[in-house]
Amino acid sequence: MHKRKAATTIALIGVLAGVTAALVAPSTAGAATPCWKRVINQWLDNKPIATTYKPSCYQQALKHVPEDLRDYSDINDAISAALQASLRGGSSGGGTSSGNTAPSGGQGNAKSGATPTNPEDKNRSLQGVPAPSIYRKAIDNLGTTKADSLPIPLLVLAGLGTALLLTAAGLATHKRLKARPRPPA
Repeated sequence: MHKRKAATTIALIGVLAGVTAALVAPSTAGAATPCWKRVINQWLDNKPIATTYKPSCYQQALKHVPEDLRDYSDINDAISAALQASLRGGSSGGGTSSGNTAPSGGQGNAKSGATPTNPEDKNRSLQGVPAPSIYRKAIDNLGTTKADSLPIPLLVLAGLGTALLLTAAGLATHKRLKARPRPPA
């Protein structure tokens, strides 16, 4: 009877150890995320890509970028800028410990001499990506960058088509009026 109680206790300890190992295993697996995936996830979280990774990590991230992100976003540009900054030694300049400093090459708004006032522009300049031009900002303000809006080229073509139809109608009307016989005076 005493041996049976000891065997039950050992089995219970084994089960508890197994449950504990199962609960701890996912947290250690999350810590082993490859560096290329951390770079992509950092960009997906709308954070500037830190220049604290090794250049090989950025190169792997560029190889693993999903096709839809590559086609429809600027992730390749952001990763390439971070790669260039790391090759130049952008984080070794010793500004902050987070590594989110602007590259020492002076990209971003350094040409205009102005500091960005829009937080989105500030994040872009921290990533080494130049701020959008005035033209790009005007297009974005029109609200035609969403999937459910009319694209600008379609609006321009509709306007040109309307202008051409009105011109043709005016010319046809002018020709008919000119061809009418005039009453005798």
